[in-house]
Amino acid sequence: MVALNKVYIAGRLTRKPELRKTPNGMSVTDLLVALNREFVTLNGERQQEVCFVDVVVWGKQAEMCAKVLDCSSPVLIEGRLQLDVWYSREGEKRCKLRVAAERVQFLE
Repeated sequence: MVALNKVYIAGRLTRKPELRKTPNGMSVTDLLVALNREFVTLNGERQQEVCFVDVVVWGKQAEMCAKVLDCSSPVLIEGRLQLDVWYSREGEKRCKLRVAAERVQFLE
């Protein structure tokens, strides 16, 4: 069976990236990207909706994102979908689908 996991998104950041380090010293930052979509309803009305996408960036690329990007910076991200699974303090299983960035292009 063939599998393909590739994502391209272009939008604006909703907050300034904050760089942090894992216990083994790897740089990581999380981005929240707003994707605006404009469409026409069946009645002919123009509507807008916003989709917010969580993105994780690792290594040197994470360091550059934290250094260069700011709130509302436009970006083009190439990556893959990743499902993070963890358990809350109450023992409930939690899941979050996000994009693991392979390449972040600064558009300004």
